[in-house]
Amino acid sequence: MTHITQGVIVSMYTIDYYTRPNGNQPARDWLFCLDKKLKAGIMAKIQYLGEYGLELLGTKMLKPVKGENDLYELKSGQCRVIAYYDRGKGGNKFVLLNGFLKKGRRERGKIDEARFLSREYLSRK
Repeated sequence: MTHITQGVIVSMYTIDYYTRPNGNQPARDWLFCLDKKLKAGIMAKIQYLGEYGLELLGTKMLKPVKGENDLYELKSGQCRVIAYYDRGKGGNKFVLLNGFLKKGRRERGKIDEARFLSREYLSRK
């Protein structure tokens, strides 16, 4: 949910990159390996996620990961980012877990990796 204050859009959602215990940030690391055009597209979608959050459900940009609570797939062309929606104390926060390029069928291994990373994130809260 967003609102406008004196002509400025104020985001109601925080976007964070998940940082693993070893310091790696899988989603951030993946994003910075993309070529300029792909990176610009998915970064724009991440900005929309920060502005509109779950309001994007039902659009082509965001869909829930089947069988998972609070895991969502953000899409831009062939780029996919898996995010965990944290309703905790800070509320309204998306934690970007990992990303991948979709080539043909869904990349099951990357979805499984996101599941693991979400459990790791929750265990460290």
